[in-house]
Amino acid sequence: MKSFKKLSIPYFVWLAILVILPLLLMFVLTFFTTDGVSFSGAKATFDNYLELRDMTYWEALWNSLVIAFWTTVICFLIGYPVAYFVSFSNLKHKPLVLLMMILPMWCNSMLRILSWYKLFSSDALSALDLIGTKGAVIFVTVTTYLPFMIFPIYTVLEKLDRSLIEASKDLGVPAWKTFFKVTFPLSLSGVSSGIIMVFLPAATGFAISAIIGDGKVNMIGNIIENMFKTANNYNLGSLLSIFVSIIIIVFILALGKTSKGKDGITL
Repeated sequence: MKSFKKLSIPYFVWLAILVILPLLLMFVLTFFTTDGVSFSGAKATFDNYLELRDMTYWEALWNSLVIAFWTTVICFLIGYPVAYFVSFSNLKHKPLVLLMMILPMWCNSMLRILSWYKLFSSDALSALDLIGTKGAVIFVTVTTYLPFMIFPIYTVLEKLDRSLIEASKDLGVPAWKTFFKVTFPLSLSGVSSGIIMVFLPAATGFAISAIIGDGKVNMIGNIIENMFKTANNYNLGSLLSIFVSIIIIVFILALGKTSKGKDGITL
């Protein structure tokens, strides 16, 4: 086993270079005023942290969390039944069904977003005034990340020991109670993975809100993008990025503690 552990060394090296070092650089930048990432003429300051008093950032963060929350809820309400149906059905061509779900992901995400923008801007739908609304942003975000909810749940359900369900039926337990007492608890690991895979990109993304939101739906990802791309304020951009990362880490830890130990079966 020790010899196999050596194979992980390149992974940790790349992890340090591509993740840890950039995070450390971002953290250092939060305490300075610099010209981009150049420390020439840099001045130490806490002004970046004082900028967090601006309610614009908090409003954008709130918008991000609300949109990500509803996106995750809708993806779950659609994704779980789809995953359940495909897993427990007698379909002869399950791989083909799964392939049809994956196909949209093979298309460039920006192209899909622009397609929705053109559709919402067409004469048929423009009267509904969808562009620039949270509803449209949530809708497009759901269509973008729905497969990330379906596949983790499907994978867990497909590996589920069917004998447990049969045993529940033999004991005379109703089908609905079998689902809530056996199937669903045993699939919580897939649900947790799906929630993480949908919530995180939905909360931190900026392309959908920038295009479909048409500048009227401001999310924290848009502000961070603007700090790095337009304002050349790497210091405040780094601080906001770290701040959002901390929130995400807390969310993941909380979700992990919530789902931990809930895979038991109680009839």
